[in-house]
Amino acid sequence: MFLPLRRLLRRSLSTAASRPSWAMIYRISSAEESAQSASLSLAPPPLASRVSIPRQAFGLDPRPPSADDNFINVFGSGVLAASGDGLLLLGTYRNRASAFALFKHQVPSPVPFEVFDQVYARSFYDPMRLARFVCNPVTGEMVRLPDFDGTENAFSAATGLLTQADGGGRGPPKRYAAAQLSLLDGGRQFLLRRLSSETGEWDELVLPSPLPPGRRMHMNHEVLDFGGRLWWVDVSWGAVCVDPFSDRPELCPAELPAGIMIPDQQGEEEMRQLVKHRRMGVSDGALRFVEVSQEEPFRIKSFTLDDDESGRWMLEHQVSWRTLCSESRAMPLLAAIDPLSADMLYLNVPVGKGFCVSADIRWKRPVESMALGSGIHPSKCESSFVLPCVLPSFLGSCPIPGKNDVRKNKTLADVLVRSDRHPKT
Repeated sequence: MFLPLRRLLRRSLSTAASRPSWAMIYRISSAEESAQSASLSLAPPPLASRVSIPRQAFGLDPRPPSADDNFINVFGSGVLAASGDGLLLLGTYRNRASAFALFKHQVPSPVPFEVFDQVYARSFYDPMRLARFVCNPVTGEMVRLPDFDGTENAFSAATGLLTQADGGGRGPPKRYAAAQLSLLDGGRQFLLRRLSSETGEWDELVLPSPLPPGRRMHMNHEVLDFGGRLWWVDVSWGAVCVDPFSDRPELCPAELPAGIMIPDQQGEEEMRQLVKHRRMGVSDGALRFVEVSQEEPFRIKSFTLDDDESGRWMLEHQVSWRTLCSESRAMPLLAAIDPLSADMLYLNVPVGKGFCVSADIRWKRPVESMALGSGIHPSKCESSFVLPCVLPSFLGSCPIPGKNDVRKNKTLADVLVRSDRHPKT
């Protein structure tokens, strides 16, 4: 049984015993007016947990520079990626928009992260201000990364976060790398942007594509931290990975099994739907891929990458949704792969306000079911809206590593944002 929500949210995050070992992080974060650090409203899966950041981190002025009330501040933020050690990569944007245009399109302010791209082109007038932060979700510490040179969209290319401990073992991270991968030359090349905490600077490299000729990659899946590499995923084809710390980085492919791969004929909308039924994730020290078929009886297949050098995938589990939940006739959506248990999946069932089911696919049985859509926890507990994040015990006393003097201005939006206290119990 789950604890009552109000009691759960008052629990201290300062010790490992008082929090779950991992969380399903809702990817749309919120802003708190008077907060001085980030905070995590924590709930055990299958409920989603939510990150809040200080509103000052957006660097918003109290009012637009003009007295014209037709323009308002618009801001939003989201969780872009999680590292294997529990650090988060956050992205924020801020701009000024036409109040009339937002009202016309019935867009609330602050604009929710998931509808931002739908109104940007017709509502916004000033250059968009973007920022990325590395965040410790337990202590609330935030470190702003330096901006890219030139104009770019913080959310247009998939960005990941890789952490490493001393000697490549387990323990508090001693360095991290953030990296972004985007297509060039019609997909024949990739642009890799990367930043190391040891240098505090971005660099850019153009790398040849390892994909089959003519294949275009759709990267609308979160970037994974696995095996000392970052993995960019296309759920119709496979993944490419790279070591962002390498002096000579090289993109390496890992194709899906032939029977799972889909021809390269998918548009953006098709891929947005496909990623709700296919996920790749790190679980119990291995890279796994799960597919839920979109036809009756909604068969669930789980594969494990047996050897990341050869790219062989092994079918590990197969079960029908009807076996797990015989009373539901709705098609389930993949919410998350459990990062600690290879046998556990979390599935969203979009009936009414929705409910999320945790299921043991080895023993072919449901474990827990939780209704969604009430209180602080959102109903959209589905693919692309939640991000698995481990919460190891050392996070409570783990500072973010690296050169933290990369800030340029002495404002909360540009400097190191630290937590001076743990969340209240």
